[in-house]
Amino acid sequence: MKNSNRTLFSIIAFGLFLVFVNLPIAAYAKQNNSAVDDLIEEIARDVVDRIKETASEEVRRNTGINPLQRGYGQCYRYASVPANTSEETQRELQKLDEEYDRKIEKLNEELQHKLDKARDEFRREAAKEDKPEKVRGKRKKLQEKVDKAYAKFKEKLAEENTRFDKKRNKIYK
Repeated sequence: MKNSNRTLFSIIAFGLFLVFVNLPIAAYAKQNNSAVDDLIEEIARDVVDRIKETASEEVRRNTGINPLQRGYGQCYRYASVPANTSEETQRELQKLDEEYDRKIEKLNEELQHKLDKARDEFRREAAKEDKPEKVRGKRKKLQEKVDKAYAKFKEKLAEENTRFDKKRNKIYK
């Protein structure tokens, strides 16, 4: 009996020894992972959220104008529609503007979707890394994707602005 108690005691002591030796290592690993996780979130917020806000500003600037006063494009000189413009023309312009606003919102939703997808992919890929330097390297890839998506958004927005202005000019002239 004494021998089995010693063996049990030795096993328990050895187990406790392993636990106490591994606690600092586990705590360090968790702390290090936490730093990497914080870095991942900081990068995602910095890169993606900044572009999301920029796109939202662009949408606000390009929706809700009075089509009787001006158009959207930057290459046109705008003349207000004459005050004596028929109600039918005013309705057509209002309808055109509402259609335009829906298109711009859709473009924004598409961009937001692409940005969320890029963010999720970045999080997955970066979470596999254990060193902050490697995560920062993945940031460049994320930045390129985000910039490309935003450039495409701006291109489509400019096309819609031009299309709106041409239709506006046809309606009231």
